[in-house]
Amino acid sequence: MKKISMLFIIGIALYGCEGNILNVLDNNEEVVNTITRVTDIDYTFSGANFSGTATFDYNYAGENQTRQNCALYSYTTFGNVNTNITPEVINLPSWCTVSLINESTLYFVYKIGVSQNNSSERSGYITFKQPESNKTVSVKVVQYDHYNRIAISVKELYSNHPVFTATTTYPVKKDISCRIPYEAYNDGGKYDGNASITIPKGETKGTYEMDYNGSPLVDYHGDIKGYKLYEGTTTGDDIYTYSFVRYW
Repeated sequence: MKKISMLFIIGIALYGCEGNILNVLDNNEEVVNTITRVTDIDYTFSGANFSGTATFDYNYAGENQTRQNCALYSYTTFGNVNTNITPEVINLPSWCTVSLINESTLYFVYKIGVSQNNSSERSGYITFKQPESNKTVSVKVVQYDHYNRIAISVKELYSNHPVFTATTTYPVKKDISCRIPYEAYNDGGKYDGNASITIPKGETKGTYEMDYNGSPLVDYHGDIKGYKLYEGTTTGDDIYTYSFVRYW
């Protein structure tokens, strides 16, 4: 009778242990499921107002020439919930500054500043990092020197109708006039001319058009075959030092 009682007690003990073992397994399974759900978090980190590696241009005085601000998407998505993550600046040229000026749902807006450049043209990269994912986004910063370069180009809108275009590196502070000597030629001869291009204050571009249709050179010898440009001159703005960029 005592042996039967002991077996009965051992059976109860084993049953109790089995129940505890099952509970432990259940708890472990729950933990594994929880970890799986956490790893389903999606990280988004990219430019909000640009794609790829954007370039921010500044003149020698530190005035922005292209983009006003740098906006970044930086957030996690867990289920249907988005949560912002504040980026970190991990690389910054010594002549640049970065300040957060606005944070909204999903994105951050930064203002990039540069000090005045009294030397040659310079460039560098600003790198932002998303702390939790370690993803990075870089933007290029270019600051020009005191030279406002003028690029001259010419193309035909249609036969014998050339358009000369003067484009500066950044907006001019006063109206300026460019005088560009050129030749229009074909197999029968050539015309010498001057393209007089005005770039208005605050702008970066000016144009000048000519039409050689009906001219003796075209009437007697056919269409203009090409244009040869020469170094030009500028007048009207002494704030910058201008130089021409030759492409011909």
